[in-house]
Amino acid sequence: MKNLKFIFTIIILFFNKISFAQIESGCDFYNSNTFSFYSSSVEDSFKIYVSEPDNYSESGLNYPVLYVLDGDISFGMAASISRYLEVGNNIPQFIIVGIGYGTIEKDEGNHRRRDYSPTKIANDVNTGGADNFLKFLGSELIPYIDSNYRTEKENCTIYGYSLAGLFCFYNLFKQPDLFDNYIIGSAYLNWDNQVIFEIEKQSAIKTTDINANVFISVGEDEDDETYFKPIDKLVTVLQDRNYKSLNLNTLVINSSDHLSSPPAAITQGLLTVFKK
Repeated sequence: MKNLKFIFTIIILFFNKISFAQIESGCDFYNSNTFSFYSSSVEDSFKIYVSEPDNYSESGLNYPVLYVLDGDISFGMAASISRYLEVGNNIPQFIIVGIGYGTIEKDEGNHRRRDYSPTKIANDVNTGGADNFLKFLGSELIPYIDSNYRTEKENCTIYGYSLAGLFCFYNLFKQPDLFDNYIIGSAYLNWDNQVIFEIEKQSAIKTTDINANVFISVGEDEDDETYFKPIDKLVTVLQDRNYKSLNLNTLVINSSDHLSSPPAAITQGLLTVFKK
């Protein structure tokens, strides 16, 4: 079983690399296109990847949207898995939107550390931009996608992994109604001495309910102190809040560490939040 999971991970990573290369060279990958999008909230440009469902132009239908953080590396994986699940009628057809920077390298302009972190770290000015990034999503990118594509505005999903998973929790506590579904894999919650727990606490003072489907996963073989225990702690906090409209599902991914868990995280996340 471990070997099969390893092979599955390699296949997904292979498809992800192919998808990135094809999009960059202008080839058609799952009806995809890319464009640059300048955000006045962040004061920077993002590379946006969009994959339309099959027969999008002819159907006349509106579609749910899946927003994928770390789009430079995760968009291809998300598109491959989503289209595969759609063939089996396991999930609805999606418009998939990847949010990236055109590179996965920090020194070449990947600012995930800036955009996904909720607080500034001393002597690191390129941190603490989560609030600006949240404004970019809510007031700029999502309205743009809704205006230029046929979307189901009431059926919006976000996927984030690791540091992007931390941002998803920040989003959930700061503006929970921005997305209907949250797929959060192996979130890095130790940022700034686990400040996300204080953010959640302050949110709970003002929030009487959270109306969202939330899927949270962590790999069985991930480091206990870095990932497993903090995630388990936050799940317990959310369960104890007893939000009436919060549909919370969790999963420990067997025999998986931090770098092998993403394919299973998004697969099981999609299957869970769109369970029929």
